[in-house]
Amino acid sequence: MPALWDPAEIRRQITSGSIFQNLGPQRSAEIAALSDEELDAGLTAALSRPQLPHLPSGALVRRAVYSAQYAELFTHFDLPSALAVYEPGAGASDSVTVAVEAHSQGRGRYATVNLNRTLRAQFQSKTACLQLDIDIVEDRAEHSQTHFPPNSFDAACFHHAVNDILQTAVSEPRGMDTTTVDWWPNERQMIEWLAEDFAADGLDSRGRPELLQVVSGAVDLVRPGGYLIFDHWTSLSARDGWLPWDLFCDLIPMARRWIATSDLPLTEVELPGADPRWWMALRVGNPIGDS
Repeated sequence: MPALWDPAEIRRQITSGSIFQNLGPQRSAEIAALSDEELDAGLTAALSRPQLPHLPSGALVRRAVYSAQYAELFTHFDLPSALAVYEPGAGASDSVTVAVEAHSQGRGRYATVNLNRTLRAQFQSKTACLQLDIDIVEDRAEHSQTHFPPNSFDAACFHHAVNDILQTAVSEPRGMDTTTVDWWPNERQMIEWLAEDFAADGLDSRGRPELLQVVSGAVDLVRPGGYLIFDHWTSLSARDGWLPWDLFCDLIPMARRWIATSDLPLTEVELPGADPRWWMALRVGNPIGDS
């Protein structure tokens, strides 16, 4: 089985392939304006785990790379061309949405339960150029089942979502309204609270129940044989700062342990060439550990 995400193929996808063609006029022009050196450095940084320190063109290249990675996973799992994807808590990120657009050639369907209003507005602005059907619900991801029928999606994508779900879980009981708060200036406080609760009880009382509820909702929404896909990253530039480094490098393994001890009907599948510390794919079907 070939390894995923060959750098040369990712480079092609984001400079001339289906991802490039669906980035929208402004972003595709910005990508096209990069020198080979800028592009290669950004690509290397984005594909590294942990990521190499951010570069001036890093955010532009990273977003396109994430889209290419998810689009390749949709192909790898042989998902339908008219793809239906659910993403809990997309925030302002359009990476999965662009991947759905590229995979489905605009014939797909995408839905997110997106609580924060400021991030939602940014998301709407980024995705305005896309053709696919986009449904944005303002609510907590724990309530996803009240908005969509069971078995209505082919996949659920947790794109850098584990930390956001956990940050919300520890912040709201402390009085932070994560619906209206300006997310980025307050994220450090959220993460510091996350580290406090992790030190106290490993997030067993705040964090684990909320994440498993969101995952359980995604299981109900994804058809049997569909997939839940998780990724996370953090940059080496944050290693010597205030970020709880060990915790942020363990979020996918921690989520894996929690899910494995639940009774959710999920089976982990291999992602060849992907580091399981930063990626996880679960097939909706038999519980983990069942044959």
